[in-house]
Amino acid sequence: MFHTKSVEETLVYLECNADGLSSEEVLSRIKHYGKNLLPEAKKRPLFNIFLDQFKSPVVYVLLIAAVISISIKEYSDSAFIMVALILNAVVGTYQEYSAGERADALKKIVKTFVTVLRDSHRVEIASEDVTIGDIVFFESGVKVPADIRLIETTELQVNESLLTGESIDVNKECAYTSKNIDEPIGERQNMLFGGSLVTKGRAVGVVTAIADQTEVGKIASLLALDKVTKPPLLLRMEKFSVNISKIIGAVAILIIILGVYHNFALKEIFFLTVVLAVSAIPEGLPVAITVALSVASAAMSKKNVIVRKLSAIEGLGSCTLIASDKTGTMTQNSLSVEYFVTPQKIYNPDEFVNEELLLGAILCNEATFHKEDGEFVFLGDQVDVALAKYALMQDTSLLDKRKKFKITAKMPYEPINKYSAMSYEIDGKNMHLVKGSPEVILNKCTLDEDAKETILKQVDEWAAKGFRNIALAYKLSDESAIAKNGYVYLGFAAITDPLRDGVKEAVQTAEEAGIEVVMVTGDHPNTAFFIARELGIAISKDEVMDGLDIAKWRERGADKYELANKRVFARVSPEQKQLIVKTFQELGHFVAVTGDGVNDAPALKFANIGISMGKSGTDVARESSDLILTDDSFSSIVNGIEEGRVAYDNIRKVTHLLISTGLAEIVLVLLSILFFLPIPLLPVQLLWLNLVSNGFQDMALAAEGAEAGVLKRKARDPKEPIFNKVMISRVAIGGLYMGISAFALFYTLLQIGYQEEAARNITLLLMVLFENVHVFNSRSENSSIFKINHYSNKFLWISVFASLGMHIASMYSPFMQSLLSIEPVSWDIWANLLLVALALSVVMELEKLFRGKKLLSKG
Repeated sequence: MFHTKSVEETLVYLECNADGLSSEEVLSRIKHYGKNLLPEAKKRPLFNIFLDQFKSPVVYVLLIAAVISISIKEYSDSAFIMVALILNAVVGTYQEYSAGERADALKKIVKTFVTVLRDSHRVEIASEDVTIGDIVFFESGVKVPADIRLIETTELQVNESLLTGESIDVNKECAYTSKNIDEPIGERQNMLFGGSLVTKGRAVGVVTAIADQTEVGKIASLLALDKVTKPPLLLRMEKFSVNISKIIGAVAILIIILGVYHNFALKEIFFLTVVLAVSAIPEGLPVAITVALSVASAAMSKKNVIVRKLSAIEGLGSCTLIASDKTGTMTQNSLSVEYFVTPQKIYNPDEFVNEELLLGAILCNEATFHKEDGEFVFLGDQVDVALAKYALMQDTSLLDKRKKFKITAKMPYEPINKYSAMSYEIDGKNMHLVKGSPEVILNKCTLDEDAKETILKQVDEWAAKGFRNIALAYKLSDESAIAKNGYVYLGFAAITDPLRDGVKEAVQTAEEAGIEVVMVTGDHPNTAFFIARELGIAISKDEVMDGLDIAKWRERGADKYELANKRVFARVSPEQKQLIVKTFQELGHFVAVTGDGVNDAPALKFANIGISMGKSGTDVARESSDLILTDDSFSSIVNGIEEGRVAYDNIRKVTHLLISTGLAEIVLVLLSILFFLPIPLLPVQLLWLNLVSNGFQDMALAAEGAEAGVLKRKARDPKEPIFNKVMISRVAIGGLYMGISAFALFYTLLQIGYQEEAARNITLLLMVLFENVHVFNSRSENSSIFKINHYSNKFLWISVFASLGMHIASMYSPFMQSLLSIEPVSWDIWANLLLVALALSVVMELEKLFRGKKLLSKG
């Protein structure tokens, strides 16, 4: 209804005023209205997660097997199958629940903040602490925290697609008042709605509704559905498991036909197909991958990288180029004015500059500041804060003058304009002030071309020393509307922004990892080159392009190879930044892009991996990104890439272990069928094998730390499938060795007179040893097992010893002996089996050695 009320009527109705709420009133209102929080997505009950563990082809097959076992009075087999399924479901439930808890914890780290008026001072608070009657300030990039009746607007545009579905930005105007109480949300020009994003302009408004009383809160039940988007890798693995299931189904039909042809008993045929299904279908793979990704997310959060989309973890392993912003990412974003350069003089920080310059610095300024305990407290853009600090250090009375002068017009800074402007009424005259890029400001000034050229040379010289230069100009006029030209040039502020600690080393580490680093910034080309040279990104000005160069390049036909060796892009527009990203992608790069503003959103969305800033970044940039840096530092990007590579390595390790051991079981079963031997392992034995030998070791592999030199190797090809030549080779060699060796043992035992049950017992023991030895082979794809630090993963050792301990204990337990048809074996058998199992490591070491020599010969 507030869209039908004037600003004055709204303030009266809400019992507040334009000076903001007092601290006492805030506490009272929060107690009455509650926190500004929308209903969270409903979590799946633990019992539902538990039931979901039974939704897999293997489980269906085993449940049928359990029912048939009961029908033929094999009660112990049936009971064991059910117990094994329940234990497997418990483990899966714990893993999935833990992964969900970790994801929820990460979401809580990323909060949005807004600027409000409290006790007559502007303060920044978390969006959840906004209450009804709060006066809120908006600028481009801010996410609207609640429903707002606008009080002031300046060229305001908002994206309301969350509510209306329209992706086109809409204009807002505080002076508008509707006469239709049922006016559609998209047409309420004087209102902002929670969840929408400010894309341009500035505004002030009063909160009219919070939490579930907002328009977005009314449909929160729809938005809060527990919808989980699975990463592409997980979807591919689930599809792989389904395809394997279909193949096994076809093979099972073939076995039934062969079994009937050879007059096998129906019971034996049935259990044979069950054995094959249990052996072949990698049902644990999707869960293991989920665990690996969630572990990686948690590890990355400890290194100041928050994962918004799990697919970004997979992508980080393929990153070949980082297109990074300069300010705040490579530098500290701790700006200070070191000099003021005027046409007449260069002013040091301790020299008093003329009043016009100081007025320009303090008045054409969107920062807010007030005194608290005798010290100034600043809030706003770092350039504005730096200029305000400089002016107030020269003359503190400027604070009173700023309060006294009346603003008659203003034009907020937008990256596309590259300047801002303010108009004040001073002594009956209007003083127009402009501030921004020297090139833009000079075009508005009454200077001849020679004077402009001289000043631009000055700007270039100071930029070459690493200074960021902001020009100021003013004009006295009878008109209140901001003038487009006719300004008096005042000079420019030479601003420093120190490099972040560790960035130079991080750039070097990235280069060693085969990752190219380019700088994309709105700063002067000379300033950008100075910083790039300091960091080792560029060594020659030939590696620098500015916005004009890019425009000329496009006119020439935009040959992508012209950009291949460029390392610094300065004075670029949002469209040009997106074009730069696209061009590097066409050159074959997998591009990660950093950004913090509204203007960066298109490039962030277009990039393979979009990285936004957690501290200085806008809400729009964060919404468009895949990763968020909580410390805004370039070094954290490299840390994230390292963790991404580790996560992908671990996924490959788990995949190798599960698929190769599954292949071994298939080979063992199929060879037994082809040679008309009895079933080599009973379904319960295979179930036990998969539960004991692969139940926890794959989870231990999923949590492996980084291998030595993980950032010394080149990035992998993003198009390379997880089942590449190396994976297929390793799986085939390991799986065939285990499967053929187990079959040879089973065949030999039967030939020398062992009963079927005794032969199965020894074959099962060999498979248990194989799978536990193979865990260590899976720890590295390239490094020798003898060069790996075997003390770095204690959980792996615990899982291996637990697995062997459980099997040994079962061999001596009467109940388990009966259930699994197993018994103790002699020390001689143990020794011989252990030698055969350890020989698997020799085989895998030879594979690594041969592959390494082959690569060297190609190199």
